[in-house]
Amino acid sequence: MTGPYDPGRMPYMIGGPDPSLLAELAGKLRDDPEVTIRRIVGPPERPSLLAVDMPPARAGALQAQYGTRLTIEPDAPVELY
Repeated sequence: MTGPYDPGRMPYMIGGPDPSLLAELAGKLRDDPEVTIRRIVGPPERPSLLAVDMPPARAGALQAQYGTRLTIEPDAPVELY
């Protein structure tokens, strides 16, 4: 089973100002066995956000590869006060 309960995988949100870059990344991540795409926000050809599950090391590698062109942050449930 893949998903947020897999050992070693954590939920992440990936966003950025360039929808074409996010679409390209989504295509690459679909074929990555370390990554599960949970949700694509927006049209697939111009997404605004990707919700994925992946190991922290993979998230770090993506951040190093894309630098400031993408924001990759751990996804956490919203807590109401």
